[in-house]
Amino acid sequence: MSYLTQLKTFVEVYRCGNITKAAVTLGMSQPAVTAHIQVIESLMGKTLFVRKARGVEPTPLANDLMLQVAGHIDQIEQRIESVRSRSQAVFGTLNVAGPAEYLSFMAGPQFANLLKSGEVNLVVHVGNKNRIYELLQSGVADLAITASLPDPAGYDYQIIDSETLLLVMHQQMATQFDAAAIDYQQLCQLPVVSYDHDLPLIRRYFELIYNQPCKSTVAAVIPDIRAIAAVVNAGVGYSVLPDYLYRDKLRFPHLVQVGAAGPENHIYLVWRKGALKQARIAFAKDMMMMHANLNRHSAGASTGEYAPPLLR
Repeated sequence: MSYLTQLKTFVEVYRCGNITKAAVTLGMSQPAVTAHIQVIESLMGKTLFVRKARGVEPTPLANDLMLQVAGHIDQIEQRIESVRSRSQAVFGTLNVAGPAEYLSFMAGPQFANLLKSGEVNLVVHVGNKNRIYELLQSGVADLAITASLPDPAGYDYQIIDSETLLLVMHQQMATQFDAAAIDYQQLCQLPVVSYDHDLPLIRRYFELIYNQPCKSTVAAVIPDIRAIAAVVNAGVGYSVLPDYLYRDKLRFPHLVQVGAAGPENHIYLVWRKGALKQARIAFAKDMMMMHANLNRHSAGASTGEYAPPLLR
């Protein structure tokens, strides 16, 4: 006997944490949803959910079952929706969230490919990591671009690009040092310009290259990497920037790289689990992924190296 329908109901109840909400999402009655859960509980021989005042709480067995079946249920529904939507027009407004720096420097072709399809309108929301995930979680954003690895429990994703972190300073300041291998102690005597007080990009660079924390005095905290590049380009301190900003010599002609290239960050295209059931979002994801690895390929072209695609 097939239990596909009942398993789909189980997955929705698990994600909603509430039988009534799951019933609304599935277009079913509450008793029908309860009956589906009872069928799976009978099959498993144990209770899957404990009723609470404001919903249901999954048991350890439910957690295990969810881990085993949810991805397969989503894939089946995505395949069915993909076949169904091929003969249907995909219209509507798409909301995409992401960091202003990557969107303004690299995402133009990805957005253009989507808009040239003539099927959707586009609204872009910018913000930091917390803001991006707030927009995605609340449903305001359909897709998000972020350098932060998504939580696989709540999101699906693909790698859409990558960036290499580089240590940069004004060319005149760099003449004081051995640019190929600047000393850790020398660096710590210089002021640094950071995205926030936690020194996220700078901390990652120092951990990889020097295996020590950055001890520089923070000259400025600026939550916009483009503005950080402009300040350092004007001769204040140093910073760690994504390589695509460093390559913009028209805007930042005085920046020079010092020291070794730092770690590589993946850039992710992210969506809520189950979101690709909507043909509009699935279509937009595919259109944007057609221009994956824009920065990585640009970096390879600028160095004369071939950069193979990250996606498998």
